[in-house]
Amino acid sequence: MPQELAHESTFLRLLFLKNPKQTSFIKPPLGWFFYVIILPMNNPIKDKIRSSLLKKRGLLTNHEQQSKSERIANNIIQSRLLAPAKKIALYHAVQKEADPASLIDNKDLYSQAQFYLPVLSSDKSQGLTFAPVNQNTQYKNNQFMIPEPIVGLNEYISPEALDVVIMPLLGFDLSGNRLGMGGGYYDRCVAFKKSKPQKPTLIGFAYDFQQVDPLNKEPWDIGLDAIATESRFINF
Repeated sequence: MPQELAHESTFLRLLFLKNPKQTSFIKPPLGWFFYVIILPMNNPIKDKIRSSLLKKRGLLTNHEQQSKSERIANNIIQSRLLAPAKKIALYHAVQKEADPASLIDNKDLYSQAQFYLPVLSSDKSQGLTFAPVNQNTQYKNNQFMIPEPIVGLNEYISPEALDVVIMPLLGFDLSGNRLGMGGGYYDRCVAFKKSKPQKPTLIGFAYDFQQVDPLNKEPWDIGLDAIATESRFINF
């Protein structure tokens, strides 16, 4: 699940697989396996919503994923929110997540921008740090098998230095609340926005069907500044 584990969609992968042979996670690290099992029990209501949305997302064909993702990206472009941004964070889409990769294809629109991808931070309280990427970037998989850029230690930047973060999610409501897979990685890395509503601008990247009824906001949840789907762009 997740980039929320770097992000959310790889995080609970085993929990929802009926056939373990479908994945390379045949023998996951013991600590990770228990974390996946225990975490969903934190909120049974949200866990039920997650399960339903994962099933819907899993039914998408590759063509549907690509087509919808390109429309979502176009709505972000049309919003002009990225136009002045110099440092923009995206994410690697996994498990049929809406894929923001086509944003990079519009290089002429962001000729002055540098794109970044999340990397699991060694500081667990921080959750994520961000690494620059370009067409020559090499990658390696983290412990959740999500590709992370291979860069020098001095190239990583903190989320405070970003202008925009395009965020993966499993669900959202019309108040800007975001439902991830429960790992809390993004919430931790932008927790500073609770006391100082400032950059980066947080934009959810989602399919229309991921809209849910109003979510109960937890004390640690960080809301979105905007949400983009294939049919609309909403500022909160």
